[in-house]
Amino acid sequence: MKIMRLIYKIHIIALSVSSLLFLGCEKFLEQEPDMRTTINSVEKVKALVASAYATANYYTFTEAASDNSDDKGPLAPSIQLYGINQGPYMFEETTEETSTDSPSSYWNKSYEAIAAANHTLRAIEENNFGIEALPYKGEALLCRAYAHFMLVTLFAHAYDPVTAMNYPGVPYVTEPGNVVQAQYDRKTVAYVYDMIEKDLEEGLPLISDAAYEVPRFHFNVAAAHAFAARFYLFKRAYDKVIDHANKVVPAGNYSNSLREWISVYNGWETETMRTNYTRSNEPANLLLAQTTSWWGRRYYYYRFGLTFNLNRNLMGVANVTGKAWGQKTSSYSSSTNIRHNKFDEFRVYSTATTFNNRIMASLFSTEEALFNRAEAYANLEQYDKALDDLNLYASKRITNYNSTSDKVTYAKLESFYNTADPKEGIVKAVLDFKRAEFIQEGLRWLDILRHKITVEHKVLDTDGLTVLRTITVGPDDPRRMFQLPPEVTLAGIEQNPRN
Repeated sequence: MKIMRLIYKIHIIALSVSSLLFLGCEKFLEQEPDMRTTINSVEKVKALVASAYATANYYTFTEAASDNSDDKGPLAPSIQLYGINQGPYMFEETTEETSTDSPSSYWNKSYEAIAAANHTLRAIEENNFGIEALPYKGEALLCRAYAHFMLVTLFAHAYDPVTAMNYPGVPYVTEPGNVVQAQYDRKTVAYVYDMIEKDLEEGLPLISDAAYEVPRFHFNVAAAHAFAARFYLFKRAYDKVIDHANKVVPAGNYSNSLREWISVYNGWETETMRTNYTRSNEPANLLLAQTTSWWGRRYYYYRFGLTFNLNRNLMGVANVTGKAWGQKTSSYSSSTNIRHNKFDEFRVYSTATTFNNRIMASLFSTEEALFNRAEAYANLEQYDKALDDLNLYASKRITNYNSTSDKVTYAKLESFYNTADPKEGIVKAVLDFKRAEFIQEGLRWLDILRHKITVEHKVLDTDGLTVLRTITVGPDDPRRMFQLPPEVTLAGIEQNPRN
């Protein structure tokens, strides 16, 4: 692995951090770090760590790459932007595309968040603020761990405990950008996971909900445990998954913490549903982040995305319960553009006429934590508990749910998935439920990586009907790793392989 040289240009203005990660070594910073705004109070630390969340999201490119997307055809009333929609769908290089919603943008914004977390930790260390600053230290550690976790997941080889020592990871940055020509390398996926776990275990006990006016905009206690449950699911430490998932909600009881799609959401008009899905007063939302994105406007309008037939197969036909999911959807411009009513955009103006389109992104939810616990139960052969979790979820998603006739049972699992192995049947059900729940949210890609699921994408000819070609990406295909930004090559580090 070659050495990677990183330069941070970090300007702390009005207590907010705007960091720019340059993967090169052109020049020194124009002013010494001690010339910048001094972080000399706990309130300033609190404001600083609030910028340790990436202002970009992964929805556009991970959803396009997943099996939740199909080709609507060139005749459909849709748009196809190469770098963020067509390229990921066809598993082609998109590194020249650095605009909003691209992989490169997510990479850069994640390292900006990491820089803010590192400046927070340095300020706390140097000023000896005492116990009052401990929640913000915990938050900074969790932010640093989460950003690196998402980067290593999307831009490196999928974690496998047997092979993680053999593959390059991503640079795990733990120092502020004060050293102009600091050198970093990718090391290994195993190393990155060790560092994530270290930060997670140190930071989580320090988190306090009382430190925030609106805890769901920060790594609160529930969100921290939900992150830990996701991380340990990737590590296959299933006992830890269950332990952390049980701490997401009081007494591990998710009954009153899941979205009430059937009884509440389906009674709302479309725009009300879209507005409320990512509200901070929705109990299912554990951590929300404001991200610059076109997703709220375009997520149902891309050519390579959720089609009518795909949506019908995922949502409109009977699943293992014997019934179909009951969430209402809507269409836009034509029946080919299917919208699950989850996202709405808003504008943030910098001047009277200049603005950014943004969406609220739910980074962690109670539904995901419940699914992670169910999968962990299955892997530990606690099958009855796993079924209880699946049936609780189904009760919130099936119209006129009957706890007797609609219940997931061992017999239904065996019949539906054609397997006598309860573990296999339950895990497949969890993945199917999860895929339906998080459709158009990009999370399916993480399960594709974790379970080594093959993805097939069809590309239609100019008539909109004939299949021109089929792209198949199997478990060991290097194209499953999104490519690092082009600046990485300029700095002398090897990009991800493609052969």
